[in-house]
Amino acid sequence: MNGNLQNGGLIHRNGDSLLITDIKGYSGTYLIHNDTSFDIFTDSLMWFMNGEGSGILYSDQRRGNRLFRSATDARDDKLLLDKPCAQPLLRGDTVYYMDEQDGCLYCCSADGQYDRRLTEEKVNGFLLLEDETVIFASGQGIRLTGADGRKVETLSPESAGRMVRVGDRLAYADLGSDLTLKLLDLNSGESSVMEGIAAASINTDGRYLYCANRRNGSSLYRVDPRSGSSIRISGESANYLHVLDGEVYFSHRREWYRLPLAGGEATMLPLPGGTNHEH
Repeated sequence: MNGNLQNGGLIHRNGDSLLITDIKGYSGTYLIHNDTSFDIFTDSLMWFMNGEGSGILYSDQRRGNRLFRSATDARDDKLLLDKPCAQPLLRGDTVYYMDEQDGCLYCCSADGQYDRRLTEEKVNGFLLLEDETVIFASGQGIRLTGADGRKVETLSPESAGRMVRVGDRLAYADLGSDLTLKLLDLNSGESSVMEGIAAASINTDGRYLYCANRRNGSSLYRVDPRSGSSIRISGESANYLHVLDGEVYFSHRREWYRLPLAGGEATMLPLPGGTNHEH
């Protein structure tokens, strides 16, 4: 799930339907039913959607990127934080997020109370592990911290862009080498390079990595982190990669497509201004 948030959290499963944010016409967020029809869910531009049961957590671009929670069965919402938030992530009773004003990492309770800063430095992105250890990327490198006040540790001096975890390794785009895709072993601290891939966007299904490769027109590649091999699965330029329900969803020219994880024909999703066809 964290991989989807790294790519904007613009697609979210809502029961039998998909919630998808319109990033071409910016008309709102839509419910897509059975990949064939849609209707408007809200005119809010919902980014970083996650959570279920108690509601969907999201940052609303139309309202200054403030943090809201929307009820899953009703089209209303509640303001949680009255400030711009990026990549909010709900884990249990805690929300982790990046404050867009000072660039630091924060956490607060699920109702927006007890807000506190976790880092003194600006962060480019973060991941949350099962034990609630936070891996974050900053100008000081790839580092570790936690909501329990643990001392910050440095895993690597390299500057990372988007990051996803695959097994015991961290996959990231190295900002210092033109987004070269690298793997960092979280146990040994050793890093390796995935040759031929510059990851403009990156996600994972837990086994493979899916990357928009800037070295080949941002076309979509599947990378095996164990062998280092890669294969192009779509020739179209891709961005905002989301992995969900055995498919990869991506934006091409600001319109949404879906593609089986094994590759094949990409199908445009029915949204305002688009038609449903294979590509």
